[in-house]
Amino acid sequence: MKTADLLIRVRQGDPMALAKAITMVENRKKDYKSLLAGIYPLPGKALKIGITGAPGCGKSSLIEKMIAVLKTQGVPIAVLAVDPSSPFTGGALLGDRLRMIQHSNDANVFIRSIANRGQLGGLSLSTHEIVDLLIAAGKEIILIETVGVGQSEVDIVNVADMVLMVLNPDSGDEIQIFKAGIIEIADIFVINKADLGGSDNKISEIRNYFATAARSPLIFPTSIKEDRGIPELLAAIRQFQHDESGRIDEKRANIKRNYVEKIVAERFREEMRLDSTIDDMLKTSATANPLQLAEMIFQKIKTGDSNDKKN
Repeated sequence: MKTADLLIRVRQGDPMALAKAITMVENRKKDYKSLLAGIYPLPGKALKIGITGAPGCGKSSLIEKMIAVLKTQGVPIAVLAVDPSSPFTGGALLGDRLRMIQHSNDANVFIRSIANRGQLGGLSLSTHEIVDLLIAAGKEIILIETVGVGQSEVDIVNVADMVLMVLNPDSGDEIQIFKAGIIEIADIFVINKADLGGSDNKISEIRNYFATAARSPLIFPTSIKEDRGIPELLAAIRQFQHDESGRIDEKRANIKRNYVEKIVAERFREEMRLDSTIDDMLKTSATANPLQLAEMIFQKIKTGDSNDKKN
């Protein structure tokens, strides 16, 4: 299929075309840049909700219940599940997400698991690109589930308009999230598995943390087992979207800036890979002064003196 035809079908919301476009972008296939260039300007402003939390806290089960409620409202939804990258599979759909698949037969629901391409420093550039593809396809709510470990939890603020942090009553992970500063990125806290008891204690821990700050955290207990708390959580998300619209607009501007910075960084890395003289320079890195070597490479690219490209 030609790129122009694929682009038309993506804009029409064709799920097969959207899946193909995402694969194109993920695998950096031929013409993926022209495909991305053709989706702008985007048709609207989707609400991008980041969902993070430790493994096993029930993020996927929570998302499945959120989808079920949103479907009844006729909202076009996308779920982007960000997995650690595999050099062989590029990131497979994790087993605990299989329950979401029941919703993928709905025309208003698109679900995709993507690889993070080994970006230990946070979410990869392709995450930004795929989110914009989803918006181009007319999705109005995009749920972005992170792997729940490392810097990707923090970097979700550079992709999502708001962040939900999922905790469990008896998880005992409050020390980790407080020390790491991860708690600071959350807009709404979800105490999942509230049927286990102890959710009041977890709520108190969070409120105590913010007691000296000029912020009253939004906290909602939910129970997938007892099927409660989801409508209240979704109502709170909509209220937050309304009340914090100015801050969300400011955040979107910062997200776009972060996106552009990642594009520039990738272009520099691409230039380094393609230039044989830079490759030769890097071979001396074991014994070279790293600051001086980096400066030499930067100046070489900056001045455009990098024409000896590999074929």
